[in-house]
Amino acid sequence: MAPSRSTSLTGRIAKTIAVANVAGIVVQGLMLEGELPRSQDFSLYVGKFCYDFSPSMDPIGTVDMQLTRDSDLPSQSEGKLFFVIYDDERMHWRRIRDRWDSATCQEKIEAASVRSWVQLWTTDRKANFTIHLKEHIRPRWWYFTFINCGAEVENVRLRYSIHATNDKVGSFGEFSIDELGLWKVYLAATAAFTGAAYITHRWARKQTQDAVMRDHPYIQLLLLSYAASWFSAILFLLHYTIYMYDGFGSKRLRFFAIFAGIVANCTIYLIAILSSCGWAITTATLPYRRSFLGLVTFVGCLHAMCELNAQTTLDQSTTLHAYAGGVGVFSLILKVFIFCWFAFQVKHSYEMEMDTRRRLFFKYHGIGVSLWALTVPVVVLLAFRVSPWVRYKWVTGVEIFARFLGQCLLTQLFLGPLSPLDDGNTFRFRGHEEAMEVSGGRGGFGNLPG
Repeated sequence: MAPSRSTSLTGRIAKTIAVANVAGIVVQGLMLEGELPRSQDFSLYVGKFCYDFSPSMDPIGTVDMQLTRDSDLPSQSEGKLFFVIYDDERMHWRRIRDRWDSATCQEKIEAASVRSWVQLWTTDRKANFTIHLKEHIRPRWWYFTFINCGAEVENVRLRYSIHATNDKVGSFGEFSIDELGLWKVYLAATAAFTGAAYITHRWARKQTQDAVMRDHPYIQLLLLSYAASWFSAILFLLHYTIYMYDGFGSKRLRFFAIFAGIVANCTIYLIAILSSCGWAITTATLPYRRSFLGLVTFVGCLHAMCELNAQTTLDQSTTLHAYAGGVGVFSLILKVFIFCWFAFQVKHSYEMEMDTRRRLFFKYHGIGVSLWALTVPVVVLLAFRVSPWVRYKWVTGVEIFARFLGQCLLTQLFLGPLSPLDDGNTFRFRGHEEAMEVSGGRGGFGNLPG
């Protein structure tokens, strides 16, 4: 059996979005659990973990593996079942991974960094292994596999549990090196989003004596984006706090944290697209409203699906799935499409606008969002250029910072000196004629200044 993609988000929730595990693999943080195939010849990749290093060749980490037999003794044969670990050196994992389907059992065993023969023909239903790893050059990825070279296990149910820990990082030992520091990142993100949301809310209240600014659709959408970002950060923080103590974390918390982050990003895109055409700024109507909203919804859903799939899918490589493979490329194409759509619309709105302040708003709105969009290629470059053992946390940190920067940019644009929002283009339910007057031409607000 070739190495297959396994997921770090398991259970029924992940299955509903069709991110399935193979051969019963369950991946929860650094805890790997599952059931081995009932086959006489298989090679099963079950997960990976990034360990630290020690120049003095002290042990850097531990792997605890337990194999449980839930049935009677298997038929004794000359074949053997191995628990095999590879590091990411060229002579080990990188040598055998590309030939995983064609390599013989003996070739896979010879390329191993560590191998342990699992003795099945004993009266004890459990086999336990504790392996202490050493590395003195740099942090490395270590890959866990089971390789069956002819052992007859067709009628035997074998379940495994693997627990990997870093011994050099104190209370953060449950963390893989590529995730080390993310707890602090999400703690800082929680504080930042809390402060920014509070400032935005208070700033909107101070613009006028009544609730006009708070009622404006863009302010409501911006506060929604802040709230979603806050929920994403706090849920990730809770997940990693639990993870720090038991190595499992919470599958549900992580899923909802990912989903909240997607909502926050999609809300920023929605604000950018709607404001670029002048809706709720210079016009009360959308051109081709149904087609426009339908396309926005379609693109948003596709983007959300790509992001969710990318965030919940990991494979045996050290690349980030969000920026590699078909799904990652498609997600990037969608982001480019959204930016091009925005650029065309904001240019048109700038050229059509007569009011000086609103022209400046569209000008700086276009410049600001264009600069913010440059964070996408920056993140992509990081995903491919940064060392594998720090790649995930660097990319995650930059993505969170980019989202925060985008939200602060929108706050400044919609509440700062160039803000186009006022009593005339705020939706308040005072009756259609009293709230706003739709005129001809561009469908503008009847009481807009200028």
